[in-house]
Amino acid sequence: MKVLVAEDDPDQLSLRCMLLAQSGFDTLPATDASTAIGLAAEHRPPCAVVDLRLPTPERGLQLIRDLKALNPAMHVFVLTGGDGRRFVQGAERELIDSVLTKGSGSAGLIQKLHTVAAGLCSH
Repeated sequence: MKVLVAEDDPDQLSLRCMLLAQSGFDTLPATDASTAIGLAAEHRPPCAVVDLRLPTPERGLQLIRDLKALNPAMHVFVLTGGDGRRFVQGAERELIDSVLTKGSGSAGLIQKLHTVAAGLCSH
């Protein structure tokens, strides 16, 4: 399954893509919002992993809105280094599948992506 990964820190992007690739996912790396939108339009991935601060929370939220406008069925997982509870209460909450805290390990994200992939295969 293709997964768009939007992260403006090149080291974090590389690491996240490597971990997802090792778990069987085909990653589409993007270091900024415009690249992420271009990749989403071209490849139509069913999932996106988005850094909330891309480079600001406002821009990250705009990217989420843009991705969902492009593909309302896209599953969006948000990574944040801050307090995810503040984000969860925002208007964009309806647009995302899950908010995950950076540094909490990748196992939860990988499990969620495998769940989406399994659902896609059953259709």
